[in-house]
Amino acid sequence: MKQVTHPVDGRSSRWQRHRAVRRIELITAARDAVAANGAALSMEEIATACGTSKSVFYRYFKDKAGVQAAVGEYFVTRMRRRMVAAASEADTFAAMIHALVSEYLKSVAASGEVYRFVVTAPTERGSTIERFVDSVRDLLMEQHMRHHGSRATPEGVLKCWAASTVGMVRGAGEAWLELGGDTAKPDRHTMSRIITTWAVEGLRPVTGSESAPPTSPIRTTGKPPVPENRQES
Repeated sequence: MKQVTHPVDGRSSRWQRHRAVRRIELITAARDAVAANGAALSMEEIATACGTSKSVFYRYFKDKAGVQAAVGEYFVTRMRRRMVAAASEADTFAAMIHALVSEYLKSVAASGEVYRFVVTAPTERGSTIERFVDSVRDLLMEQHMRHHGSRATPEGVLKCWAASTVGMVRGAGEAWLELGGDTAKPDRHTMSRIITTWAVEGLRPVTGSESAPPTSPIRTTGKPPVPENRQES
């Protein structure tokens, strides 16, 4: 039977490309507006900062939650890509955890208002943040098996460990972010090592100058550890 082909409508194809490009432009413009003016912006304020109107945004997104989800997808996709690359370069289990924590804190510190904008979106099953958290949990499981072998821990227990670790890191990172300019706030490098200690050695307060796992030194291939007294530049 001869296959019937239908000619491609050039105008329709060009319009679809135009919409895709325009959507990305609005996403990046909204991200920049939030980064400059804060996560509490209304859609009216976002549109004004972007030099357009709410009606233009609503041609591409259902509502503000849709904009938050789109900005979130843009934000976390890039963050996860960097986390995967960093984890793959680590040559020990502790170094892998440290790499993931460092990339997470680096991202939220560099784009704190954008992160707040994304995580304050209405929660729903299958949301951008939920998918990101699940993907990082799966990444942790993969990396655990890479360093310890596939039979080291039963899959169910491993999944629970990964989920609890992601939750702890996220909670600690968000609490650290909310400290703002508090003089008691550790710098990012120190906080990365403290959280790594909790994930690798177990949850316990870190006192004094202690900031790295005492029995599992963090090492990364080709990258010397950051001195403990180094300050954020």
